Amino acid sequence: MNQNVVRYALTPKDLHAHIFQVELTLDNPNPLGQVFSLPNWIPGSYLIRDFSKHIVSINAQSCGKTIAIKKLDKNHWITQPCDSSITLQYELYAFDLSVRCAYLTNERAFFNGSSVFLKSVGFEDNPCELVINYPTSKMLGDWSCATTLKLESKDEGFEVYQADHYQDLIDHPVEMADFTRFEFEVNKIPHAMTLTGQHTTDIARLRADLIRICQHHIDFFGSDVPFDEYLFLTLVRTKAYGGLEHKKSSSLICSRKELPTENKPEIDSDYTRFLALCSHEYFHAWWIKTIKPASFHALNLGRENYTEQLWVFEGFTSYYDELSLLRTKLLSPEQYLTLFAQTVTRVQKSQGRHKQSLAESSFDAWTKFYQQDENAPNAIVSYYTKGALLAFVLDIEIRSRSHDAQSLDDVLKLIWANYQDTGLEDDTVQKVVAHLTQSDFTKFFDDYLYGMSELPLKQAFDYVGINCEFSHKKEELSNFGIGINKAQEFALISHVLEGSCAQAAGLYVGDKIMSIDGIKVQAKDLASAIDSYAEGDVIQVGLLRDELLIELSVTMTNSAPTFCTLSVTDNLSKDTLKRQEQWFYHA
Repeated sequence: MNQNVVRYALTPKDLHAHIFQVELTLDNPNPLGQVFSLPNWIPGSYLIRDFSKHIVSINAQSCGKTIAIKKLDKNHWITQPCDSSITLQYELYAFDLSVRCAYLTNERAFFNGSSVFLKSVGFEDNPCELVINYPTSKMLGDWSCATTLKLESKDEGFEVYQADHYQDLIDHPVEMADFTRFEFEVNKIPHAMTLTGQHTTDIARLRADLIRICQHHIDFFGSDVPFDEYLFLTLVRTKAYGGLEHKKSSSLICSRKELPTENKPEIDSDYTRFLALCSHEYFHAWWIKTIKPASFHALNLGRENYTEQLWVFEGFTSYYDELSLLRTKLLSPEQYLTLFAQTVTRVQKSQGRHKQSLAESSFDAWTKFYQQDENAPNAIVSYYTKGALLAFVLDIEIRSRSHDAQSLDDVLKLIWANYQDTGLEDDTVQKVVAHLTQSDFTKFFDDYLYGMSELPLKQAFDYVGINCEFSHKKEELSNFGIGINKAQEFALISHVLEGSCAQAAGLYVGDKIMSIDGIKVQAKDLASAIDSYAEGDVIQVGLLRDELLIELSVTMTNSAPTFCTLSVTDNLSKDTLKRQEQWFYHA
């Protein structure tokens, strides 16, 4: 055995207690005392999660004897000095159903290496070996293991994998379950998807649609595909959603209704949502896992890593994940415009777009976007949704200034060809756009990236022959200015919009609305009840606050319309129709 190899063994020890056991063996530890650490966050999800809190016990041995191990801080340990190999044995709790951590029951085992594998400090660049043991329980049926780690060997009860170094080890999530697996090839590159959980998926259709999406992304960036295989790990639940990108794979969670079935031939909004998620995470293989902020080339997983560029990597990806569904003709133009209008609506409903720039939203992701409270709609803007809108406006501006000779597509392709090794500085995209178009975009980015000027959406849509209209959507409480939790019988206020009539009247988060003008109203009927009032009307709102009944007078006002409708404009000129075709299909 190569003494430089850091060896791990993972065992699902107790399925009902959700306990993984991990052994880590290091042959040549630091003779002054070996330090081990666990990441505090996982790349792609910008929040300090303190994974070490899940470690419930840890001990160390050398030469068959127990040696001392001391905790230095929340995620670092040090063993007593010794000259021989060290084996750590630790147990960790795994009951996080998200794509970010680890999960273990009698139905499945799932883990990200960042939350389960301690790093041997000083040995980060050494190759790693991982033995994954299957649980011994007889209840499990035919469990298999799915991951893009390099398989070295397998036996009846375990499989052995290799990783080039620690960062490689933790960038390949692992799924163990009795899952459905199907495979396909794109550009002669093997792809696969696993579906864990009960489902009745039309596999042939899903395979065909994924092939079109994957082929689009590969063709978009051209040769030099950044992986030699790709795996979609998908957990199917009754109601859930999420995704996280990795170098050769992605972890996905979807609702059962979002998967296609043989008796539902049309692409509805649910299936579209799942395809867009697959498209988004697959696009990330190029656009964050390979091309990334320069500061992300040497991530410190012990603390926050700040960047102003999440609008580039999540915003641009959010723009192309749905646009690619149109360009592959999985969606019609009408379906795509309905989808894109929803993004516009979400941004327009956010008062936070007047308080936080996209650059600030990116930088403050750790403390604001990932730690949203009841005031978030008034204080922050999403670098996903507004980033997608900025990508669109920038795309149209490039087309306009270049007389339709260039587009945002060309910006991404130029960056792909030139910045894989160095990464992007905060102003790289701006410089590439200016170079490509031979035009000064300083004011554009000052206004829309670093400033909070309203994006010129109507003008941009008009350039490609799309009519953009804003209105009030009935039964959305938009004029009233509150969000509610409908899970209870009565409406529990979840947020109050700044400048709304509800805020002016003194309604607070946590208030429970019991009546309107003396008439009892349930949560499901509140919006329709309020819709019957016009601007200037005074409503008596009965509330329950701290178990006390109070009544407030609310004077109705008209808020700015935020519900967006996009449609193809009639009787387009030949030039505008051509621009529309170029935008829709990069023709």
